Amino acid sequence: MRRLNSLFLTLFTLFFWAGCGTKTKIDLYQYKDVSSVSIIDEMKANFKVKRPSLNPNIGVDSGQWGDYEGILKDYFLVYNNEKQVFKLDQNGSYRLKLTLHNISSRQKFTPSQYIERKRVIKTDKGSYVKDESYYTDPYWTYTLQTALVGELTSPSGEKKYFHSDDESSYSIAGKYRSGIERYRYVESIQHNLNRIFKQIANDVAPEGLVVSKKVSVKDSDEMIFLINMGKNEGLYESQKVVLYKEVIFKDEIEAKTITNKVRIGTATVSNQIMENYAWIVMDDEDHNNAIEVGDLVLPRY
Repeated sequence: MRRLNSLFLTLFTLFFWAGCGTKTKIDLYQYKDVSSVSIIDEMKANFKVKRPSLNPNIGVDSGQWGDYEGILKDYFLVYNNEKQVFKLDQNGSYRLKLTLHNISSRQKFTPSQYIERKRVIKTDKGSYVKDESYYTDPYWTYTLQTALVGELTSPSGEKKYFHSDDESSYSIAGKYRSGIERYRYVESIQHNLNRIFKQIANDVAPEGLVVSKKVSVKDSDEMIFLINMGKNEGLYESQKVVLYKEVIFKDEIEAKTITNKVRIGTATVSNQIMENYAWIVMDDEDHNNAIEVGDLVLPRY
């Protein structure tokens, strides 16, 4: 009975979590329009992110600092297909300088160790002790650390800084030191490079808009929302976006208005993706009624 109860609890847990996940497969025929206003902003079209790739032939010297120039050539954010907003080798656009800091490595040798292990074995003729002691294999442990600092300069001269560091370790069995192979450094720097580009992409990502919404014909609490960002903006199924509401406050003392963005929540991109549009599903259905046409959308990469 205890095993049956445990099995039932396991199955219930699996079905519960399966039902809690955000649904990305939607059938548009199961929804009807509930918004009468449609906002189309053509300036938000054609945004995508190209991921960087590190040239493995770049020299890496342990314990040195250095500026890496040229390794990011041809990797940029493209906006409105004009390739002018974020390009590394064009004057008048965003400029990115990467500095490699704190390349370091450590190594530690662990010699063979004697492990004493004895086991008592019982037979029909009595008991005896079997010696199963052994020596462990000696091994070297290598640890390396790299850090990248990115300096992003906007066309107006404003500077922003991004940072990523990576520490990894691995072991090699044997009595003799082999050293750290160069590809290990390259992998570490590549990891930092991808993280910095993700930070930059999220920082300079353009704002989209909620342009329409639909409600399920079977459940009035279930809604989907159309945003004016799609495949051309690099969106893909299951990607996360963040929704904001623009709120205007009045400063009566200074006699001016203040605009602020209030975070509503996160949503997931569904399988219904077009060139410049996509349907999204709120991760928390309680926020469905708070979403209105014209609310802001920021993709997360």
